[in-house]
Amino acid sequence: MIIAQGHNLEKQFGATTLFKNVNFSIDSNARIGLVGPNGVGKTTLLKIMTGEEEATHGEFTINKDIDVGYIAQENGLNEENNIWDEMLTVFATLIQMSQNIHTLQEKIAAHPEDKQLLKQYDQLQFNFEQQGGYTYQSDIKSILNGFNFPESTWTKTIGSLSGGEKTRLAFVKLLLRKPPLLLLDEPTNYLDLDTLDWLETYLKSYSGAILVVSHDQYFLDHLANQIFELQFGKLTVFKGNYSNYVAERELRNMQQEEAYERQQEKIKKDEEFIQKNIARAKTTKRAQSRRKQLEKMERITPPKHKNKVQINFRSERPSGKEVLILRDLTIGYPTKTMVEDISLQVNKGDRVAVIGPNGIGKSTLLKTVMKELKPKGGSIKYGASLDIGYYDQELQLLDPTKTVLDTIWDRHKMMPERDVRSILASFLFTAKDIDKTVGQLSGGQKARLTLTVLSLEHNNFLLMDEPTNHLDLEAKEVLEQALQKFDGTLLFVSHDRYFINQLSNKIVEVKDQHAKVYEGDYTYYLNEKAKTTDTAVEAPVKQNETEMENPSDESTNKLSYQEQKQRDSQKRKLQREVEAAEAKIDQLEKQQEEIQTEMADPEIATNFDKLGPLQEQLTDIQTELDKANDDWETALTALDDFE
Repeated sequence: MIIAQGHNLEKQFGATTLFKNVNFSIDSNARIGLVGPNGVGKTTLLKIMTGEEEATHGEFTINKDIDVGYIAQENGLNEENNIWDEMLTVFATLIQMSQNIHTLQEKIAAHPEDKQLLKQYDQLQFNFEQQGGYTYQSDIKSILNGFNFPESTWTKTIGSLSGGEKTRLAFVKLLLRKPPLLLLDEPTNYLDLDTLDWLETYLKSYSGAILVVSHDQYFLDHLANQIFELQFGKLTVFKGNYSNYVAERELRNMQQEEAYERQQEKIKKDEEFIQKNIARAKTTKRAQSRRKQLEKMERITPPKHKNKVQINFRSERPSGKEVLILRDLTIGYPTKTMVEDISLQVNKGDRVAVIGPNGIGKSTLLKTVMKELKPKGGSIKYGASLDIGYYDQELQLLDPTKTVLDTIWDRHKMMPERDVRSILASFLFTAKDIDKTVGQLSGGQKARLTLTVLSLEHNNFLLMDEPTNHLDLEAKEVLEQALQKFDGTLLFVSHDRYFINQLSNKIVEVKDQHAKVYEGDYTYYLNEKAKTTDTAVEAPVKQNETEMENPSDESTNKLSYQEQKQRDSQKRKLQREVEAAEAKIDQLEKQQEEIQTEMADPEIATNFDKLGPLQEQLTDIQTELDKANDDWETALTALDDFE
């Protein structure tokens, strides 16, 4: 059921049009990711949907009685309340109902013959139960724990919390409200990995619609089944998660580029024909006819997505095989130890991700390796021929008083100004931007300038502290690709799970003042963590089994027979599931191949009206195919356990 719609929305600021002709609809169970570069109007669109801002033209309509939840509206926390009492304010109606139920119970005890009281009591108790009267306290506890507010903090007053804690608490309060339409603007910012995992799981089962603005590809991949792209002043709707969106966008760009190039070739030939024949008596009519056709031709524009930041990292010289060896390293500050006994070997070509909660010591580790801090214990051994480059999370390595142009030129005095301007242009700095001082730049511009500086140093060992902060999605994609192609070694801190999974071959988890190394990417890390959790859960069961009295031989044999019978039945069921999944995969792959062949037809490839429906069919089939492959792998893995 559609609960909200945007109709021809337009937003202007003075003479600048941010977006126009924006149309979309939101279903009651929607999971929508709103993406686009910084500054295109994503937050403005959310504010129009909440009524906080008005559209210049068009309207946003929403069904009657639909409550819209938006995090920016929830910052009005009562500073005098403690955490628990503040969360209870969400359920003031239920608390009043509980008091009314108690009052009715007393009246019924005094007048048990009053049928009207009994009827009121039954109805009130039914309403109380239906509205979550018996579960709201457990909901509060669950969400507070999920957002890393343990029970020991629940008596803290709001006024004593940090800014980050208040932001997280406002998010908790919003989720407890459970509005039918939830609008989230960068909800994953400043959340640690454990909280992000919890939030994803919670939102997947959320009962209402969700529209989220996020630069977190991993989050969008696991939550969204529809992507709204706001860019170049218009909104385009894509089916599927973020990865599906990127693949379809690239396909559309490629098809548009090919159609554009074919049309440009035709235009060039027609113009040459007109120029040669327009003045000749015998051919002038044909030339005039050709010119009229050219004038009427609907021109194809080249894809605008091609205007991306260009990043390239390459080393000046190769490093030794062993790049960095940490032995029993303890790090911290003179009055505080952050992490103890870190042991890690980084080899040439490694991509090592350092993860953990905020404030645990990840940045301290990089600063120690950079020799900005002295080790408190243990040793650091650096490899041969190392050239180390450093990306600072706080972007403090740039002089705020220098212009963008001088920031590069002062480091490379022999580089011609034309080359400096060209390099800055490749990082999307315009002619106006390069005369600005660093202090005048936005966070995203400072991040791109820092990457520009780093790319020109040609180091073979990069240390990067949260390099994706401040970057929009397209810039993050380009950075990922550049680091994948980098011929050196990378040690980086990040809370961006997609970025970590794309790059890392080792994970260093920092937790409880200790570090543990996982020899794999983020998916491997999660699998290993899950195994540890499963083992911890199973252990008490095994202990209880050993404490039981030994049954007789007869009952043991009987139990084994029953178990074997059940085991054989499960095995046959799994074999059928594997075969069914394989048949489904074969069928879907055949359908996929047929559609791709049809799309390759030149007449269809240039006709977007025909191509669009085919692309939608292809996307649906690919989604089914992914699920069929997942089902096949799950069944096959389970079947292997029986061997």
